[in-house]
Amino acid sequence: MKRKIIIVVLVLLCFVSIILGVYFIVHNNSSDKYTLESIRYEYLNSDRKVVAAVNDVDITNKELCLIQYSSHTNKPLEKAIEQKAIVQLAEADSFSLSESEENKEIEYITTQYEKLNLPDNEENNAFCDALIKEHLEMTTSVKYQYHIQKQIMRQSFSSDNKAINEKYEKYKSIYKEWEDGGKENSKLYKKIWSLREEIAQEYIQKRIEQLQIKKY
Repeated sequence: MKRKIIIVVLVLLCFVSIILGVYFIVHNNSSDKYTLESIRYEYLNSDRKVVAAVNDVDITNKELCLIQYSSHTNKPLEKAIEQKAIVQLAEADSFSLSESEENKEIEYITTQYEKLNLPDNEENNAFCDALIKEHLEMTTSVKYQYHIQKQIMRQSFSSDNKAINEKYEKYKSIYKEWEDGGKENSKLYKKIWSLREEIAQEYIQKRIEQLQIKKY
């Protein structure tokens, strides 16, 4: 009985960690007024020079400013390329945010923007629109990665990569062992969790490598 309680607690903690992880990526606490003001200043003073492309979809200096706000990264170019690539993978798989998810994210960014109390003009409205677009792409990227993990978890995942499929078969074997044992083995559960993340990351990375990525 005691072991079952421990397993239940571990499972709950894992799911909570996913939810909190997504939340803090999507709604980072450091997104305060000062940060957004700084990003706006950089955005308005940046040019539209193309610095990279993913399958001929350009990434400009202005976008690099925005991704620093949405993802809080000190490597905006690498993050922008990865994000643009994952969004394209999501589109190829017909994955998108639900209407309610999209509206929630738009409301969040609009609320943050309104805190700046900026004049209603074309320049500021364009910045707000660009910020919303970037934030929706970031959210799509995050949730698509979790979508792949859920496919693995539900064992509805498929890949044409031999090495990834071998890991997936190993995952299913360990999962069955854990399930047949009454789901009480915490070590097996940790292996399942770790392997699921590893498979999802490798699967996405392999597909990204097939895209045409250019840096200028």
